[in-house]
Amino acid sequence: MTIKKEEVVSLGIVLKTHPYKESDSLVTVYFKDYGKMTLIARGVKKLKSKNASACQSLTLSEFTFIPRNGLSTMIKASSVDFYRYIKENLELEAYASYFMEFVLKNEEDNQPDLEIFDTLKKSLDALNHGYPYPLVYLLYNAFILKRCGMALQVDGCVRCLRQDHIAGISLEDGGFVCHDCLSLHDKQLDKVTLKAFRHINKLSIDSIDQLKVPDESIDLLMEIMDYYVDEMTGILFKTKKMIQSLSKI
Repeated sequence: MTIKKEEVVSLGIVLKTHPYKESDSLVTVYFKDYGKMTLIARGVKKLKSKNASACQSLTLSEFTFIPRNGLSTMIKASSVDFYRYIKENLELEAYASYFMEFVLKNEEDNQPDLEIFDTLKKSLDALNHGYPYPLVYLLYNAFILKRCGMALQVDGCVRCLRQDHIAGISLEDGGFVCHDCLSLHDKQLDKVTLKAFRHINKLSIDSIDQLKVPDESIDLLMEIMDYYVDEMTGILFKTKKMIQSLSKI
């Protein structure tokens, strides 16, 4: 990507804010047009700063800045969406932090990707608009697997490729298994749960209204998708501990 020296304006999601010097902060943002970048936000910690609210983590803001390799210089920022509903709920905030942590850890700087921006924004929007967080979480985990080149096989048996008589899921091989290939180590599931699992891995966040998951299957499917992400991506998520601790309350 070619880095311009003049001021630019772009919409971005604040992933992380870190103190820098007495009154400045380093603000890591995923921009729609520029990808992941870290900006020096001078004076943003001062009480009278007009940019402070727009630089908070988990905020959609419009930034004017000078893009550079390394640290870029922020000129000004204005908030577009504070995601207030998310921030008022610790559990929702934990899931939102998980979504952002994936982008922080998996994406290279200065490599814009509209799919990343759109999926992150639409997932945060879904949480903020009151969609059930387990459904958003399941779809986002499927997205993580696809982005890491580890998409699950849900169009047929992962072992013999037959498309009928699907009976369960293989944690080891990453996908559906048919009745003939089912082993003691696989998870045998009913047809309704298998259908929901397929939809989780085929639909995008845009189609969340079409996703139907039985209440009695949600915890199991979240556990299965967690396992795949942990074992297949190699990413250690700090936010997972927060999610797990809140789920026990």
